[in-house]
Amino acid sequence: MRKSVNELALVILAAGLGSRYGGIKQMEGLGPSDEVLLDYSIYDALRSGFDKIIIVIQEQMEEAFRERITRRFEDHVAVEFAYQTLDQAPEGREKPMGTGHALLSASSKIQGPFAAINADDFYGPSSFQLLGGSLQHIDSKSGVLIAFSLGNTLSEHGSVSRAICEISGEGQLTGIEELTKIARSENGIVAHLAGKDRTLSDETLVSLNLWGFSQDFLSFLQEDFKRFLSNMTQPMKEEYYLPVSVFNWISRSAATVSVKHSQEPWLGLTNREDRADAAARLSQLIDRGVYPKRLWF
Repeated sequence: MRKSVNELALVILAAGLGSRYGGIKQMEGLGPSDEVLLDYSIYDALRSGFDKIIIVIQEQMEEAFRERITRRFEDHVAVEFAYQTLDQAPEGREKPMGTGHALLSASSKIQGPFAAINADDFYGPSSFQLLGGSLQHIDSKSGVLIAFSLGNTLSEHGSVSRAICEISGEGQLTGIEELTKIARSENGIVAHLAGKDRTLSDETLVSLNLWGFSQDFLSFLQEDFKRFLSNMTQPMKEEYYLPVSVFNWISRSAATVSVKHSQEPWLGLTNREDRADAAARLSQLIDRGVYPKRLWF
């Protein structure tokens, strides 16, 4: 068991290419002092007891990340970089191997229980408070997922991909399914799966990759990624998704993952048109006093 949250590391998955967005989402300025979404996540994490930041990127991105982002908060928290490479990828592949592999890329820098998030999603202060509080009590073979209502996570400017959660009566994660092309339609919220439409409710709980884990998960992740590589059928396209690896951990290792429901609305950059909406909503939060106009100065 942990003694305190003062040693908590936050792993930020930031190596994605943002193909639908058409640019490097992680560096898109949205705040009044040109803050990016990552600035707000780190600010909220520090207020919730985290004191070490590990950012997973592609190696060629480090100089730009240091200049554009991390120089602003390096005086406030320890920051390290980990590189997601293609060393283990099939020959000829140019695309990163997915969020599960990104987390595995940071494993050597993690010494205990930890959290993992996306760089291009905004989770809100109460979500990090739920996460930090849960990690105070984490033990071996256990984890926590902060889940969101699907209706709070849609883009008005195009479809999104989400991991749909199944939860037991005791609040434990029992299943997870990655769905793509989710959007509102005249028939409600519709996802496309294997050529068929599937209708979902606004209250369906989904993962946005806001996780907390015991260190046991990293050992499992290494072995599970090897299985993924050996079973690939489309080596140039398939990705090793973190939500899928978590469910594998539950089903193969008898791990337990508690699900906590965040009421926060989602802010993110899936499509280029999302930028104006995200900036406007951040401005509203600043006007309400949730964040200062200048986070780090």
